[in-house]
Amino acid sequence: MPLLDRRLILVLGKGGVGRTTVAASLGLACARAGRKTLLYQAHATDRMGAYFDRPPIGPQIAPLRDRLFGVNPSPATAIREYALMTLRFQKVYELVFENRLSQGFLRAIPGLDEYALLGKAWFHTTEQKGGRPVWDTVVMDLPASGHSLSLLGVPKVISTTVPEGPLRRDARTIMALLADPARCAAVIVTLAEEMPFREATELAARLRGELGIEVAQIVANQIYPSVDAGAEALLPALANVPATAPLARQAELLTARRHINDEYLAAIAAAFKVPIMELPKLFRGSLASADIEQLAACFT
Repeated sequence: MPLLDRRLILVLGKGGVGRTTVAASLGLACARAGRKTLLYQAHATDRMGAYFDRPPIGPQIAPLRDRLFGVNPSPATAIREYALMTLRFQKVYELVFENRLSQGFLRAIPGLDEYALLGKAWFHTTEQKGGRPVWDTVVMDLPASGHSLSLLGVPKVISTTVPEGPLRRDARTIMALLADPARCAAVIVTLAEEMPFREATELAARLRGELGIEVAQIVANQIYPSVDAGAEALLPALANVPATAPLARQAELLTARRHINDEYLAAIAAAFKVPIMELPKLFRGSLASADIEQLAACFT
């Protein structure tokens, strides 16, 4: 199934590989493909707003582009929404969730904050209005690798430790969604370098082995441009000419980085039997909406 056709797209990777940038680009690509898309951040420091020339995104769903929206809930707002969805009435919520005895019980539930954030994303994949899905796709920008594994593993913990009831029932439903490749796609973002590559392979193995989630695509981000072999052969000579030496040194550095990229792109292809998307290195101090537009075009 094409990546953009999934109901839930999980974007994972170690810190610093451009995970949020890729999530924003994927979300825009889905919207361009005609799918009403929700970009979902898990209680993150917001960058999505700036990527789309909007104010910072908070717990209220906000428009970003045509057919593209964003939300960035806190655990507290996610728990409140989940409780209201389950209990139906504001007064009942206040009686159950806003007394000290209940709050003490809630704090004892393992991973409740993470469960609420993941549960809200799951809810949006099922949300309907007038008998039709509200969202065609939810793109979830997960935290860095270790935290994302903990977050995705919470439904399994709840399904085995919490007594039978709505929490346990919904946890099993979320687990079924995550393990269904027809509805859910895991996308791992990495750099074509040694440490990010090693962490990506470990992350994929743990997703599969601990959570039953298969990786649908690898995104090799920030790939340096290729240098023509003939031009590369001229660089040593140009480095000895005062007028061209600074430019030649920069070109030699870029060429060396590209050779490293090529080595690890081959390693990624050998390690992962899934499609690999290469995104270019954009030489900017900070990315803006035009850059996200450019990267989104790579996915369509």
